[in-house]
Amino acid sequence: MRGSLRWIAPALVLGIAAVLRFWALDRPGVLVFDELYYVRDAISQLAHGFPTVWADDDPSMAGARATAFSDAPSNAVHPPLGKWLIGIGILIFGPDNGWGWRSAVALAGVTTVAVVMRLGWLLSRSILIACTAGLLLAIDGVHVVLTRVALLDGFLTLFVALGALFVWRDMEWGSRRGPLRGRILIWRPWLFAAGLAFGAAAAVKWSGLYPLAFFLVFVTVRDLLERLRRGERGAVGWAALQAGVSAVIALPTAALAYLVSWAGWILHPGGWARTPGTPWPAALLEYHAEMLSWHSTLTAEHPYQSHPLTWPLALVPTAMYEARSTKGCVWHECVSGISPLPNPLITWGGVVALCVLMWWVLRAFLGSRGRFGIGPEPGRAEFLGRPGTLAGAFVLIGYLSGWLPWVLTFSRSAVFQFYAVVLTPFSALALALVLGALCGIPIRSSTEPSAPRPLDPTDATLLGRRISVLIFLITAVLLAVLFFPVWSGMPIADWFWQMHMWLPGWS
Repeated sequence: MRGSLRWIAPALVLGIAAVLRFWALDRPGVLVFDELYYVRDAISQLAHGFPTVWADDDPSMAGARATAFSDAPSNAVHPPLGKWLIGIGILIFGPDNGWGWRSAVALAGVTTVAVVMRLGWLLSRSILIACTAGLLLAIDGVHVVLTRVALLDGFLTLFVALGALFVWRDMEWGSRRGPLRGRILIWRPWLFAAGLAFGAAAAVKWSGLYPLAFFLVFVTVRDLLERLRRGERGAVGWAALQAGVSAVIALPTAALAYLVSWAGWILHPGGWARTPGTPWPAALLEYHAEMLSWHSTLTAEHPYQSHPLTWPLALVPTAMYEARSTKGCVWHECVSGISPLPNPLITWGGVVALCVLMWWVLRAFLGSRGRFGIGPEPGRAEFLGRPGTLAGAFVLIGYLSGWLPWVLTFSRSAVFQFYAVVLTPFSALALALVLGALCGIPIRSSTEPSAPRPLDPTDATLLGRRISVLIFLITAVLLAVLFFPVWSGMPIADWFWQMHMWLPGWS
């Protein structure tokens, strides 16, 4: 039975994720929110190798409107990869229906759930924690909505989660090769893979570069602490040299992945910013300067703009579609809406869990020998050796890499809550680790030794904690059922729509 659980439980979680993302995916049958830009860019990019201008901004794609693009190049303000991926679904299902526009991002959403389960397993070596993390992401309202509409952020989330997975595998790879006393690890295939993944993330949106930078710093700091903990001579110098080698492996790889995404623009000289007689590298640099200028000067007010500080609690979701009709409605009037309202237990519980992880890490750091938590001491746990400490720090870095840069560089009004979808894999992992700790599940990984249960619950409280966690998860699933109509554009009564407006910023 235990062996079957390893296959049945993940398959069940993926089934739930697929149903929530693919059910009635063609609803509504018009472009919603920024699909107006990305879908039409994807269609014209398939035809020309680069996006071109469309005649108007009508969201209908019925009949001939689905291919009503011109030959004139369009000034697309994001890299091409996300639109190439949207184009895969369009090639399969056609350009005139929601399945064509949205199927690729829905598949990316289900794949992200699989990646998170795999990462959860590697962080904890617990199938229950892994499947819990996958389930929490599968029913997370922000992630469900952003993988049901043809925007770029669902793809960005997939590549960031994949890059994080590869970074963890790189740390496992290095741990299996023993202490790096006075030597440098050069052959790092998983770091190479991480560079490709983060390069692909940047090729969807430039914000994909933030996690690459954060995780490179993370592996460097971990390497330094390991060398210092073992009392290695010249540890700082060796760690700096290892950091340089890591950068040489990851950064050019990411740059190559990013450049390949521009192949259509490079091979077809009619794209935006292509001036006759100007070599494509110079033209590409000029184009990027234009894109940077556009992003840095975007100040137009928007009713759904939200400050990054509000993102963790999802205080101002970005309503993407709303229509009212009496046709075929059993009530006086039906409302069809798509809004990434959070699953409250998961979003708010995730914030609490991240705070718990921060406490784990700080407690281990401050409780270790010495001011910086380095150096062995008999009878006392060491900073990097505490169970769950490295996993907790890793998840925190992943979350902060998608949020902190926006907080620190917030300089324009047009930023939106849905950017926070990139945080959802790490929020789900944090919540799963904490719930697992409450259930007394030991957190193990190949980078850390086996250890007692994190919270060391007594037999008297363990059953109660497990029942509480089960009730929490069942309630989260029921909330997903309750909120799914407003995540998916289902026609519902206005009173039922209003029943979901829990906070002022949600309406």
